[in-house]
Formats: sequence, C-alpha cells, structure tokens
Amino acid sequence: MPQFRFTCQRHQRWFLELAAEAGCTDPAKLDELRGKILAWLSARYPRHVLDHFNEGSCLPCKLHAAHVDVAEIVRIVVEHARRLAREQP
Repeated sequence: MPQFRFTCQRHQRWFLELAAEAGCTDPAKLDELRGKILAWLSARYPRHVLDHFNEGSCLPCKLHAAHVDVAEIVRIVVEHARRLAREQP
C-alpha cells in the first residue's frame, strides 16, 4: 500500500480507485505511482507541493482550494497507472 503522509482519507481512496480502474493494484507499483505523481506535481505546482510539506496538509485538498483543474492530474495518474499495470507480476 502506498505510504501517504498527509493526504486525507478521501483523496487516498480517490487515488487508489483511479489506479485500480487503470489496472494498477500491486502495492509496490502503487507506491511507485504515488512517487511518480508527486514528482510530476512538484514540477508542475512547486509552490503548492512545498506548502503541502511545510504545513502537513493534504495536497489534493490544497490544489482543489487553489482551483487547479484536476482533469489533467487524473489523466496523468491514469496514464502512469496503466503503464505500471503492464509491468505488474
């Protein structure tokens, strides 16, 4: 299971559901996916990610409050999840 540090339960479930719908269910791959998405978000929204770590806040909640369009984030999560699902044992 991915190691979420600050993400709220609702957004943890959302992430896991998106990954599962894309076929990614292996715990190690899910953790890898979490890391890939965090790296992508760090490059795309560095201020929000930095604030998220400094405040210990839920990053998806922070992005939602900033009116960030989640459609692109969903697309990236699904794209990476599908790629990782093909690599699952």
